Amino acid sequence: MLTLNALALSNPSNDNTELENNSNEAIGIDICIDFIPYTHEELRDKSDTIVIGTVKEILPPSWNTIDGKKPKKLLNKLEYPDDIIYTDIVISVDEYLKNPLSSRELIVRVTGGTVGDFSMTTDADPSFNAGEKVLVYLRKDESPSTKDIGPEHFIVTDFYRGKYTLTDDGKAITPDETVTLEELLSTINQTDNNTNDTEVSDNKETANKETANKETAGKQEGVGSTIQSKRIPFMSSFWMLAAVFGAVICIRKRE
Repeated sequence: MLTLNALALSNPSNDNTELENNSNEAIGIDICIDFIPYTHEELRDKSDTIVIGTVKEILPPSWNTIDGKKPKKLLNKLEYPDDIIYTDIVISVDEYLKNPLSSRELIVRVTGGTVGDFSMTTDADPSFNAGEKVLVYLRKDESPSTKDIGPEHFIVTDFYRGKYTLTDDGKAITPDETVTLEELLSTINQTDNNTNDTEVSDNKETANKETANKETAGKQEGVGSTIQSKRIPFMSSFWMLAAVFGAVICIRKRE
């Protein structure tokens, strides 16, 4: 579970005024977020899709309001994630590593950017650069404040922990760690292997159950046939003896 704490920092003299900037200095809004870092396995399991690709374009930032303009409220009344500036990143997909989509491009949305005289930054969301080669763990945006704004998009799983910059020498880098791309791919591919093993195991179990059911049914049919075959001769002998006994009685009466 993530623990989120947002704090808007600005010039104290502007805190009790509407979100306007009449000075020549830009108003900076910093968002501080505390979160629990995921392991590589958790990143894999909690992501809707995982891709390797290249940053194609960084679109202009926008407020998450209906018209894309700054909200009409006091600066100290801004709340995360209800009031944010977001930036959409266009990723040209080279390879889908989990749940492949039909599109060769997708949009990744991050918090932060500059709109007019207002700049918003966060210490949690990753940064992207045009032309950057990346491996990104992604999940669908479920935030009510941004999920229905703009085109279909994803957010990075576990903030900057879910975005790796790939280097020419096979390294995958985040601000917290440097690993090899091979190591990440090995962890991601474990899902497919485990799934295949489970399917094979389930198929074998189903086949074994079907065979056992057939054998049981065959045995039950055999028992029924045996009982029936034993009853027929017994009934035939009974009627034969009864007929002979009746014939003897008839003969004695005539005598």
